Amino acid sequence: MPRTRLLPVAGFVLAFVGLVLLVLEVVRTLNGSALGALGAVLLWVGVGFIVVAIGLLTYTLLTASPDAAATDAADADASLQP
Repeated sequence: MPRTRLLPVAGFVLAFVGLVLLVLEVVRTLNGSALGALGAVLLWVGVGFIVVAIGLLTYTLLTASPDAAATDAADADASLQP
């Protein structure tokens, strides 16, 4: 699998993990739990993951060529035919 095909997957995974960390720490803070040093680190790691994920997904969208998409579609059609 080419490395460019892994970028969207990595972007979605980072976005999901970042969102989970962000929501977890915000909920803990809103429920009255003090945001300690570890909580602050997890909060900012979550934000960082989301920023990196958006960057990866944007890079993937901007560098995707229409020819590659047409080739992938043709390969998928060819693999479905007996």
